[in-house]
Amino acid sequence: MRFLQCQGSFDEIGRQVGEACRPDIPDLHDRVVAYLLEHTTVGSYLQMREIARTYSKATDRSWPQATAFLRGMAMGAKAPFETIAVIAYSEEISSEFIRVPAKCSTLVVPTTRGALIGHNEDYEPHYFGKMVLLDATFDGYPRTVGLTYPGQLPNLAGSLNAHGIAIANNSLWPEAKPGLSKQVQHFRASLADDLSKAVEHLAKQPVSLTTHYTVVHGPSGQAVSIEVSNPHIAEESLSLVTIGPEPFCHTNHVLSLRLHAQDPAILVANHSLSRLDALKALPSERRPRSPEEMLDLLSTNDGILHRTPAQNPTSVTLATLVIRPQTGELWVRDADPAAERRDWHFVLRPSFN
Repeated sequence: MRFLQCQGSFDEIGRQVGEACRPDIPDLHDRVVAYLLEHTTVGSYLQMREIARTYSKATDRSWPQATAFLRGMAMGAKAPFETIAVIAYSEEISSEFIRVPAKCSTLVVPTTRGALIGHNEDYEPHYFGKMVLLDATFDGYPRTVGLTYPGQLPNLAGSLNAHGIAIANNSLWPEAKPGLSKQVQHFRASLADDLSKAVEHLAKQPVSLTTHYTVVHGPSGQAVSIEVSNPHIAEESLSLVTIGPEPFCHTNHVLSLRLHAQDPAILVANHSLSRLDALKALPSERRPRSPEEMLDLLSTNDGILHRTPAQNPTSVTLATLVIRPQTGELWVRDADPAAERRDWHFVLRPSFN
């Protein structure tokens, strides 16, 4: 895991990230392409590039700052923009040619100090040990600390900003439809000033991917679960549920949206169901009440919530994040036992009280 602190324009910060990740980008690009060819029906690299180009054009129209970041990254990595675009939009590419993987898990527990968010970031094995922990202040936006991947946009694996907006996401797996990139909308929402703006950015239509977000606003104590989809996939494009005084959990299948067809994750009974059951079955005495307890619960290998590369060829735990938005704190634990430093703690503001 690389830790970077950056400040400046979108292209300047992108360039710094690209420079730092330069050794990883070519290898990751090749691994991403090989993974997509093996685990989806995309068929060819030419098709991947064409899909990435389509999403890039949509991004230019919707929020060109994201493209500026990616172009800066390409410059810093000394790589063609098309190489970065294939990595950056690989989840959209994958979901247009769907197989149903099992990925992230989120647990929210209410405490006397506000909502405590725990999130296991699970993704493809070639990212193991190669995450980017980015502390960035983009010109005109609040400081944000978030976790992401080399070649991708910031904050996609969980983030907290200086206005107290915390976001974690769980991918859902109905087929992608033509529309806006989930990655771009998540990045934009991670820089929002308040909860309503974050929700507005996440729900902007037409969104391509069906996705779940946990969004918490520290100053107000508001916490919501959002499932977003495309009108071609669901009867409504947004389901927003308030997270109240009871623990809340989510994995990778749809809980609230009314889909036109059965959820693929349920249809094939994938690993998402086991992880949701494990979280729901936690007895009250085992529910984490502190950041340390949450980190220990989610980062302990059990083959269900936490998975190693040896246990799963398509989805492994890359890091555990814990966020306490009310106090402006974020903790990250690298899942790689060989990491030089595994635990990180940030305070974006001393307190919102």
